[in-house]
Amino acid sequence: MTGPSPARWTERPLLAIGEFSRYAGLSVRMLRHYDERGVLVPAEVDPATGYRRYTPDQLRQAGRIRALRDAGCGIPAIAELLPLYATPDVLRLRLADHVAQLDAGAAQIAARRQLAVSLAASLEESPAEVGERTFPGARVLRLRRTVACYPAEGELWAELRDLLSPPPGVRPEALGSLVGATYYDDEFRDDDVEMAVWRDVHGVSGVPAGFEVVELPAQRVAWTTHRGPFDTIGLAGEALGAWVATNGRRRVGPLFNLYVVGPGRTQDPGEWVTEVNVPIE
Repeated sequence: MTGPSPARWTERPLLAIGEFSRYAGLSVRMLRHYDERGVLVPAEVDPATGYRRYTPDQLRQAGRIRALRDAGCGIPAIAELLPLYATPDVLRLRLADHVAQLDAGAAQIAARRQLAVSLAASLEESPAEVGERTFPGARVLRLRRTVACYPAEGELWAELRDLLSPPPGVRPEALGSLVGATYYDDEFRDDDVEMAVWRDVHGVSGVPAGFEVVELPAQRVAWTTHRGPFDTIGLAGEALGAWVATNGRRRVGPLFNLYVVGPGRTQDPGEWVTEVNVPIE
C-alpha cells in the first residue's frame, strides 16, 4: 500500500478529494455538497475536469463541519456557526441555544413515544361508557386564564400550586377535595386556549391576588371516566360527542374535567382517573 501522494498545481501541498475525504471523515458526495453550498470550498478546482483539491489546513474546518452536523446542525446553521469559532464566547452561547432546541425536540419525541405506547395499550380497551347525571354545583377557588395550548394546563396548575397546598391567605381546612378544570372555548383550539383550574372551598375570608371565588352551578351533564394518561383523553371526548348526538341532546355549557385521581396525588399516569363532563339539556 502506498502513502498519499498529493498532486501540486501550485506551490502548496494539496490533498485530492478522495484522500481528503478519508482524513476528514466526510464522504466525497458530502464534500461536493458542502462545496455547492459554500460551506467548505476546495482550495483548487481543475478547470478541465472539475476535480477538487484541498489544503491540509482545511481538515480542521472539515472536522468542525462534521462535529456540527453530528450535533444536529443543518447546513444553514453550520454556515452561521463556523465563523464563530474565532469568538468562542459567542459560539458557546449559540451552542447553548442549540442545546435548548435539542432538549425541546427530545421532549416532543418522548411525548410522541408515550402517546404511541398509550395507543397500543388502548387497542384492547372497550369503548368508554357514557352516563347522565346531575353535577351538584360547588363553590370554588378558581384561576382563569388564556394559555398557549391545552398541555399548558400543567403550567396553570403549577402556578396554582396544584391547588393541593393552600394559596397564601387560605386556611388548609377551607379547601375541599373537588379538583377540576373548565374549558371555555366553543371549539377545539390549537392555541390561545381559555380555561380555568379550580378547587372547591368553604369559609374563605380573603381571596389571594389572581384568584376568584365563584359558584359553579348545578347542572345536568353527560359524563364518562377516563383512566390513565391524558394523552388519550380524546377518546372520552369522542364517546361523549357520539352520545350527545345519538341521544338528541345539546351541549349548553363548557366542558369540564373532575380529577378524581390526578398528578397531585400520584405521579404514575397509569393510576390517574378523570371524569369528563359535558353540560346538556
